[in-house]
Amino acid sequence: MITSFAVEGKTELEIPDPSSYTFQGKYAPFKAPVFYNPQMEFSRDVAVAALSVFAKAKGRPINACDPLAGTGARGIRYAKEVQSVEKVVMGDLNAESIPIIINNARRNGIEGRVEVVHEDANLLLAEHSEPGERFDFIDIDPFGTPVPFLDSSIRALKNGGLLAVTATDTAPLCGVHSKSCIRKYLSIPLRNEFCHETGLRILVGSVVREAAKYDFGASPVLSYSVDHYFRSYFRLSLGARRADSAVGNLGYLLSCSSCLWRSVAAFGEALPTSCEICGSPLRRAGPLWTGALSDPDFLRAIYGFDFSYMRTSKRMSKLFEKLLGEVGMPVGFYVLDVVSKRLGMGAPSLERALEGLKSAGYSAFPTHFHPKGIKTNAPPGAVEEVIKRL
Repeated sequence: MITSFAVEGKTELEIPDPSSYTFQGKYAPFKAPVFYNPQMEFSRDVAVAALSVFAKAKGRPINACDPLAGTGARGIRYAKEVQSVEKVVMGDLNAESIPIIINNARRNGIEGRVEVVHEDANLLLAEHSEPGERFDFIDIDPFGTPVPFLDSSIRALKNGGLLAVTATDTAPLCGVHSKSCIRKYLSIPLRNEFCHETGLRILVGSVVREAAKYDFGASPVLSYSVDHYFRSYFRLSLGARRADSAVGNLGYLLSCSSCLWRSVAAFGEALPTSCEICGSPLRRAGPLWTGALSDPDFLRAIYGFDFSYMRTSKRMSKLFEKLLGEVGMPVGFYVLDVVSKRLGMGAPSLERALEGLKSAGYSAFPTHFHPKGIKTNAPPGAVEEVIKRL
């Protein structure tokens, strides 16, 4: 294998040489003998900050698991950059990954705090499902859907542990391949302007349902959608009541394509079939998560973490500013271009629309889901009136 080197945060990594594994003239991670995606550096930076905050709150040494390690980029960074991490278990089914991971551990001087195994991810997790063997933190970052790894991850996590989940199969979750979404997530997606939020909520809902099977209440503390993936972090708490409480936040998202009205309905209640404003047929997505996607205290703690040494620090600041603005906002958002097109007029700037909604007495913030999207508690008619005035 032809290798090269990369630096992320405070960590130096041996990686497949990008110039040697290309597709249509660009580096293709799936072409390399060991998987490494440089575009996910932002995700790994956020993960280091999130794990640092979680570990500090625990107030004791913690252990972590990266069962789909590839080059070991995530697990090596946890051991190198998160002070309270005592041990990281990393595994991969690809035999060529193992020497790369070991070399990266030695290169960063943390070989004494990592365990590297050549093993299937689910088998590795199953071997740590007994009390005393479980992890404080598990990171599931697959190529595609995380669904095949949820069951074993939840059984291998300690009570009060943190589970991080990535989904790169955004096309099914956003309704492009609805049958695939139904097959994998047992949920109906919705293809519209706010499909990325819907897809993220479907992912969160699937984790909550899986955790509830084992009497765990899964509470999302950080969730976001960027680039080509969805990412969510869950704090798991054991107890039937906690599981019931989490399941109580599952439901359906209802959307009217004619007047842009949208609402949520609780899981198990009768679902309306026509819009309460214009009477048009409603589309629905779900079951999915209808509660808060992030915990404001966790967001503020990460925003206050010193991630200035990371290359993506400016992008991280912008993301967390928007996530904090979204706290307490209703499900769904409005895209200015879509609303303006319905009115037959040009779209105002995001800043003017936000000012107009706030002047009208509503809360309004830019959303991280879409560059021209607005989270607001204003009804569709009020949003249209503000755009008309502008």
